[in-house]
Amino acid sequence: MSETTPTPAPAPARPGAPATPATPATAATAATPALLATPRTPRPIALRVLGVWLTVLAVLAGTSAAAAATAGKRPHPRHGGTAPVSLVGVWDLMVTVHTPDGGVSTNPTRFTFRADHQLTGDGPLDANGQPLFTETGFWNAKPDGTFALYITHGSVEGGAIPGVVQAVHMGKISGKTLTTVAYAFVTTDPGQAPLGPIDVDSTGTWVSAIPAS
Repeated sequence: MSETTPTPAPAPARPGAPATPATPATAATAATPALLATPRTPRPIALRVLGVWLTVLAVLAGTSAAAAATAGKRPHPRHGGTAPVSLVGVWDLMVTVHTPDGGVSTNPTRFTFRADHQLTGDGPLDANGQPLFTETGFWNAKPDGTFALYITHGSVEGGAIPGVVQAVHMGKISGKTLTTVAYAFVTTDPGQAPLGPIDVDSTGTWVSAIPAS
């Protein structure tokens, strides 16, 4: 049977002898906990970047909320909105002419907008139930409810300005109503310079589809 050789105990230090210095590995090991325990100070640049991102997110959140609120208030045709009807059909208009002398003349007129973009109009009725004048013209519209029309009619006895009238209206449909503003020119005598531009405006209400012929 083999015997284990005992490890000799270290010799006691002689009085006055210098202490044995720690090895480099022991010094590094002793310093490691101090390095791990030291807190790292955040860099100012990183803090500024974080602040910028937080600001951007706040702005985006606010913009999205505002857009959602606006969309929620937007009328919808199925919920009582005011989607415009087609201009094709019969409309009753109240046309107001602002004469150069500062006067105002208002006349009811019934317009018929046809699908082929032709336009006819009947002025107010006389004592016999006949229109005082008839109008012809043409029109065009955009999907957003805006439209333009040209209209002309002959001289009307007792009219606001006697002569041949030509006018261009710019209008907007809202639901079953419309409004227009226009400039008109009136030729009182053939070959003479027309009077104008004369301010005209109108409001109208949808009456019906075009009657079958």
